[in-house]
Amino acid sequence: MAVVGLVLAAGCSGADDGRGAGAGPGGQGEQAQPVGQLGRNRQSERAERAGQPGQSEAVGMTVESGIEYGKGEVRAPAAGDVPLLLDLYRPAGEPVGGYPVVVLIHGGGFAGQSREDDGVVAIARGLAERGIAAASIDYRLIGQRPVPSARVDALDEALPTSDMSTGMAVAVDDTLTAVGYLTDHADELGIDPDRLGLVGSSAGAMTADNVGYVLDDHGIAGPHVTFVGSLWGGIYVPPGVDQVGAGEPALFAVHGDADPAVPVRRSDDLVARARHVGLDVEYHRIAGAGHGYSTARFFTQPVEGTQTAFARLLAFAESALRSSDSS
Repeated sequence: MAVVGLVLAAGCSGADDGRGAGAGPGGQGEQAQPVGQLGRNRQSERAERAGQPGQSEAVGMTVESGIEYGKGEVRAPAAGDVPLLLDLYRPAGEPVGGYPVVVLIHGGGFAGQSREDDGVVAIARGLAERGIAAASIDYRLIGQRPVPSARVDALDEALPTSDMSTGMAVAVDDTLTAVGYLTDHADELGIDPDRLGLVGSSAGAMTADNVGYVLDDHGIAGPHVTFVGSLWGGIYVPPGVDQVGAGEPALFAVHGDADPAVPVRRSDDLVARARHVGLDVEYHRIAGAGHGYSTARFFTQPVEGTQTAFARLLAFAESALRSSDSS
């Protein structure tokens, strides 16, 4: 079963966050921009990124782009270590104790896309507008022939041998590096890593799910995560002893029941296990929706009253991180 699932996930690279017609907020198929003045801000951001790293000001937030959070080994196009980069979106001002922070992990079948994808940027800005910092990360991709570090060996060995499995393990590896960087530099970045969320789409959702629920089953130390946002994802690692256990992160999940790339049963199963052990769960199973922000109608279709899945994600993140602060 794991092998079949991984093959399906490989087809996600063009469907999740692509910038063609109908792709993501601001694409030709979207009528509404989920965050005010998104298009204009994106243009200025891209211009500033020509001289990375850089910092830009947006209404109610700052965006620092091209922060190097670590290095990772690759074998292509040349053998060596490559820099791993993130963009940090922070609310304006300096709160006492630091802002809660969400790590955003892009999709793309572990083979493509980036931290600058429009859907990821919209979520980052939405979080920052609600007083939550967001770190959108790049990670090593399959085409670079990445080499996982020893800390994720047990996860890598639990997966079938394939480039896709290596990509999955490396994405987890780099996410752990990003969280470590944010933790080590929390004071200077103005964030509180004890209030940490992970949100990903497609391959990024699988990564978030693995970090949130799977690592401990393989003896891998992971961060304390308050909640996971899993957008058309699921767990592909063969089950461990518990995999989803009591006391693990709250879960927000979205999946279209017509997703041709990642079967909706992956989220159905994850949600069922999370509910069984008493985790806080919100699940939007969208009838007729496909794979990716556009075809899943993430930014456009109401799922609860007049609220879209995007609006519900922001509300869930805010509630989970506030509850963590008071616990």
